[in-house]
Amino acid sequence: MTTEPAAERRAAPRTLADELRSRTDDALAALLRARPDLLSPVPGDLSQLATRAGARPSVLRALERLDRFALQVAEALAVAPDPCPYGELAALLPGGEDELPRALGLLRERALVWGGDDRLRLVRTARELLAPSASRPSPTGLGPSLAETTAGMSPGRLQEILTAAGLPTTHDPVSALESLASLFGDRERMDALLGQAPEEARAMLAKLMWGPPYGEVSEVPSPPVRWLLDRALLLPAAPRTVVLPREVALHLRGGRAHRRLEPLPPPVGPGRARTPAVADSAGAGQALAALAAVEELLELWSTDAGAPPVLRAGGLGVRDLKRTAVALDVSEPVAAFWIELAYAAGLLASDGEEGERYAPTPAYDAWLEEPPERRWTRLARAWLAATRLAGLVGGRDGRSRTV
Repeated sequence: MTTEPAAERRAAPRTLADELRSRTDDALAALLRARPDLLSPVPGDLSQLATRAGARPSVLRALERLDRFALQVAEALAVAPDPCPYGELAALLPGGEDELPRALGLLRERALVWGGDDRLRLVRTARELLAPSASRPSPTGLGPSLAETTAGMSPGRLQEILTAAGLPTTHDPVSALESLASLFGDRERMDALLGQAPEEARAMLAKLMWGPPYGEVSEVPSPPVRWLLDRALLLPAAPRTVVLPREVALHLRGGRAHRRLEPLPPPVGPGRARTPAVADSAGAGQALAALAAVEELLELWSTDAGAPPVLRAGGLGVRDLKRTAVALDVSEPVAAFWIELAYAAGLLASDGEEGERYAPTPAYDAWLEEPPERRWTRLARAWLAATRLAGLVGGRDGRSRTV
């Protein structure tokens, strides 16, 4: 199944800028509506628009606004070959075939994917953000590719792996990797190789199959671990750390990029009935709590001792955020939310002085004099237009498990 109009398939674009030049005015307007940050400031031409569409902050915002399945498609493209044919992408997402054209169309519309169905390309920045690395696990749970995990391995060691895997030796590392990749991509030969593995070795692979793909081993690997290392079914990633190559994990998973696909929105169950009076009372209480929190924050930052400095690159320092969270008696993500909200509402900004610090604006004084309902309306409007995710402040990802 194809997902692109025939007119767009006539000439394969060589870059994202080429792809944007082939779009109609309506398609460009749809891109700018979906990613309004691309208009600030207005780009001079389509090449500048393409550059801005690939910038890290803009790509992050675009990824944050995707529905769950469209994001899973982008994650699958990040671990697929580049470029990736449509059929190979569909094979990574079994069970999502019906929704795949819609999700891929959305990614194309937002300039996160470009190219024909035979050469789908995820924009480079999105690939860097979503592809697995040692410091940032992929949401797919997959690890680095065979080529990445064997980078720097001696030619002699590669030949030893070929011999242990039952493959003929080669004359150079490139052909050795091609031979191994061919083995890992052949279901029958891989099944035969894994059938020879000790039971403990297969159990270790099963623990790493869905991620995290990194495991801790003893300084002297046990016989099952050594059996896997000798055949590149596990590879060393660091002292006492091994990693499951992506190709091996995909074989064990039956080619699935995700353990669980979410092609459709989750069902919405009936909620508990609330009377209008109860809902209004709870809402009014939360609105008043929000006003109090913002007022407490800005009063804290209104003095020279309390006003935190503006970092050279912009933003707020980690220590100042922690100090503010303690003073407000809230978590750091909640403190970050109130800071972002006050900034978005125009109540907080840099003072513009030498040695810049954050401080309440003149608008804050006027805001204090307004009735509660108007003060709340200003905060609510700022929140509705906000795109920042303060709830992600301080988050961490797991990395490895013991095998």
